[in-house]
Amino acid sequence: MSEAELIARIRELFPRTGDDAAVDGDQVFTNDMLIEDVDFTRDVPLRLIARKSLAVNLSDLAAMGAKPLYALVAIGASEWVDVGALIEEVANAARSYRIEIIGGDLSRAAKLTISVTAIGEAKQPILRSGARAGDRLYVSRPLGGSAAGLALLGADLSKLSYAEREYAESAIRRHLDPEPETELGMKLVGIATSCVDISDGLSSDVRHLCVDAGAEIMRERIPVFPGLSGNVREFVLNGGEEFALLFTSPMRESEISARVGRPVYMIGRMTKERGVRLDGEPLEPRGFDHFAAR
Repeated sequence: MSEAELIARIRELFPRTGDDAAVDGDQVFTNDMLIEDVDFTRDVPLRLIARKSLAVNLSDLAAMGAKPLYALVAIGASEWVDVGALIEEVANAARSYRIEIIGGDLSRAAKLTISVTAIGEAKQPILRSGARAGDRLYVSRPLGGSAAGLALLGADLSKLSYAEREYAESAIRRHLDPEPETELGMKLVGIATSCVDISDGLSSDVRHLCVDAGAEIMRERIPVFPGLSGNVREFVLNGGEEFALLFTSPMRESEISARVGRPVYMIGRMTKERGVRLDGEPLEPRGFDHFAAR
């Protein structure tokens, strides 16, 4: 079964699932894990692994408009890991993200695995299901950098020109040390009618917002990571781990930007006609799928 099929079955079995995070009253809960050789390799510093393990969960809270409060961290450590150093780095990351670690678990594992459950607060959570035909479709920042950074991992940057090296280092940093849109997520409450974070790729994640509508995306309006080179279309449309927010609102771009105090980018509209299209042509979901045949 594909990841999409598994998620559909999970929603049948557990009807309260379906958003970036689960909601119970004012509390919002999410869980994400990073696994060695799936989400990172041993070459990545423990500092960045720790930061990303929290960032991917905070991105889910951001998509719900939630304020991060607490986290539980479970670590399955392989032989090569300095567990004490990793715990210190988790503590440092938690301080920088202003979230309190309140518990977790430790175990040995064949490969390093970090599972984080993050808890936030949202009195008016933003759901995926609120988009309506006519709403504008927005993305919070330029896309493609993370996928480009992944493609550049292991490259010999010393052979590049200064400008090329600056671009490569910036893209790799976007992949290894993503910034969750926590502040923006909270500011979108009352503005966004629906929201999701781009973790698997724009072409796949936009479908989560198409519960009661379709989507029409305009290629020329998609903001592109500065200096992006290589397979630009693939990076922008299908590149995962962007952790930008993809949201809908009836408000104009300039009005939203003024209210949240930063740029956002309108890339299309929600439509009565179901399905997702790019410049009028069907856009297939080709983002990352954990369970796709390799």
